[in-house]
Amino acid sequence: MADIPKPDYNELVKQSGIPTDEAGWKKVLKEELAKEGSTISNDSPFSPFWRLIESAVVKVTMWLITTLLVGYVLPNMFVATAVDQWLDLLAWQCKLTRKGATKAKGLIAFQRAAAQGPALVIPQDTWIQTEAINGNIYRVRVLADTTLPDNETMIMAEVEAESEGAAYNLGEGYYHILPTAIPGIAAATNPAEWLLEAGADKESNDELRLRIRNQWSAVARWHIDAAYRALLTSRAGINDDNVYFEHNAPRGPGTANALILLDTGEPSPEMLADLNDYIRSQGQHGHGDDLQVMSMPDTEHVITCRVWPLRSLTLEDREILKADVEQFIRAAFRENVDYAPTVTNPVLRFSFSKLSQELHSQFPQIESLEFDNEDIINNLSVPRIQALEISIENT
Repeated sequence: MADIPKPDYNELVKQSGIPTDEAGWKKVLKEELAKEGSTISNDSPFSPFWRLIESAVVKVTMWLITTLLVGYVLPNMFVATAVDQWLDLLAWQCKLTRKGATKAKGLIAFQRAAAQGPALVIPQDTWIQTEAINGNIYRVRVLADTTLPDNETMIMAEVEAESEGAAYNLGEGYYHILPTAIPGIAAATNPAEWLLEAGADKESNDELRLRIRNQWSAVARWHIDAAYRALLTSRAGINDDNVYFEHNAPRGPGTANALILLDTGEPSPEMLADLNDYIRSQGQHGHGDDLQVMSMPDTEHVITCRVWPLRSLTLEDREILKADVEQFIRAAFRENVDYAPTVTNPVLRFSFSKLSQELHSQFPQIESLEFDNEDIINNLSVPRIQALEISIENT
């Protein structure tokens, strides 16, 4: 997320010569009364009459300045600090509307138990779920009866998330539990590129303000990154800071690549095909432009972590800690959003020392931990987990 300014409006008002405290407004009140030739002489701090006048004027003025002007009006005049319906109005000025929450859709692979056999039907509304992740269980359901043909070992069934939100865009293998067994089916799981449509939360204020800022750059409409960024981020599940561009004519003069990244999970070929059709075949590209939408390239890494828990932890507590640490590390590599570590990003260094600090902060049961890995230096790629090894040490 790009840095968003947080101005001190109270200080800005003060610098413009407007008092922001009661003492200042009491002084202004006396000065204005003197200018008007007031003959009130009973202005002692102990005078009930003068305290009533000061309270009636100063208290109301302070509310108007500190609560209404500084706390409400000024922040909602600017994109950087406006919130909620006021930010929606600023977005409307740029012909933008806040993106609503959507459900993830994708494909689940169902595996036959035997090497061969008759046709099997995966019933509509079959649920596939995850193990508990930080106390949350996520489920997707099969959208229509799906037939596994005779002697075929595997079939892909289209599924939809139980609820709206980006939390359902989980990484490979998270969905693998069938609460109700299907005769003849041994396993069900989501492959790496399973998402057809990424789920999304309702667009946050910070995400919307970045799209508004980008829209000002997109006013020329064609041939510039901002225009294509605006087109791509209009689709649910793609945020402004998750679109990168590769220039230098990768396929010859006039060509460029748009590399997209999801907060969790990886885009499927079907999602990329839809985005390319939207850009290239529906009249959205500039004359002579050749922009191709691709998934952000990734690099795979074997992560090894050793954890020394507090000695007071029971064996059960240690197993729970191990599972929680695993999901926290996977969240850092964009596999789930149930924890909030610093995530891997293209171009930026990924720091294992920072990840260690965040693990200590999240889990006070950890006495010490070590990674065998050095920091990952990224180019235009995003690090992913090839294998994750976590051991709980006893001494």
